[in-house]
Amino acid sequence: MFKVVVALMLWSAPLFAAEPLVLRYPQLAEVSDQRSEYPLALLRLALDKMAIKAELQPTSQTLSKSRAIALLQQEREVDIVWTMTSKEKEASLLPVRIPLMKGLGAYRVLLIRRGAQQLFEAGLPLKRFKQRIFAQGHDWVDTQILRQHRFSVQPASDYPTLFQMLDKGRVDAVPRAVTEIIPELSRYQQQGAALELEQHWLLHYPGAVYFFVAPSQATLAALLEQGLEKAISDGSFDQLFQQHFDDDIKLLKLNERHLLELENPLLPAATPVERKELWYKLEPKRYTELNLDPIQK
Repeated sequence: MFKVVVALMLWSAPLFAAEPLVLRYPQLAEVSDQRSEYPLALLRLALDKMAIKAELQPTSQTLSKSRAIALLQQEREVDIVWTMTSKEKEASLLPVRIPLMKGLGAYRVLLIRRGAQQLFEAGLPLKRFKQRIFAQGHDWVDTQILRQHRFSVQPASDYPTLFQMLDKGRVDAVPRAVTEIIPELSRYQQQGAALELEQHWLLHYPGAVYFFVAPSQATLAALLEQGLEKAISDGSFDQLFQQHFDDDIKLLKLNERHLLELENPLLPAATPVERKELWYKLEPKRYTELNLDPIQK
C-alpha cells in the first residue's frame, strides 16, 4: 500500500503544484456556526504536510448532509465532505479512514430545556429513558442507530429545526456530539433559547467522522491520508485536537457520567478500530451496554 501511495504522490505532484488546488465543501447555515472550524483546520494541516497549496471554498448555498453527499457522488459543486461513516456511504464515496475527531464525535451529551433535568434523573430506568423523545437530523446515521435501539426519535428537516423543536417543547432532548455541544449551547442561549446541558448521561456508539471524496479522486484521498498520517506521527494532529476540544471535555465531566454504550450495526468492517492511537478513550464510572434485539438486526 505504501508503494502505491508514494507512486500516486509522485505522479500527482505536478498536478497540484501548478496552481492552488480548489476544494469546495458544504456551507453551513449560520456564520456563527463553528462546526466547520476544526475539520477545515485539520484539512489545511493535512494539505500543508504534503506541501499542497489549496483554496478551500464553501458552496454558494447551504446544503443538507444528504444533499452534499449526493452532489459529491455526482462530482458537482462539492469536492469534499466530512461526516460520520456508514456502510452505505463507504459503498458510494471514497473515505479517508482516519477518524478526524478520534471517535469523540460519537460520544453524545444531551441538550435539554432549562429546568427539565428531572426527566433524565441519574436513576432513570433505561426503558423510560428510551421513551423520552429525542430529536435528530432526518438524514443522520445517528437517527438510524437510535431507532434500531428502540429510542423514540423525532426527525428534524434541517439542523436549526433541532433546537427550535427543543426550545418549543416538542421534544425532550437533542443528543449532540461532545465536539459540538458547548459552542451550540452558547450560540442558542445568546439567541434567547432556554436550553441547558443534561448532567448525568452520555451516549456512545462506535463511529468515525472521515473526510470523503468522490470515488474518482483516489489520488486526492491518498494524499490526504498521508498528510493526516504525518500529522499523527509528528504530534500536530493531537495538538490541534487538544486545542479545540480539551476545555469542552473538562467542562462536560464525561468520566463522571453514566455511559450508555450502543451497538452500531452501520459501522463498516474496514474501520481501523485496532489502531488505538487514532481513538479517544473514556473511562466513565457507570457503564451500561445496549445490544440490538436480535429481531432488529
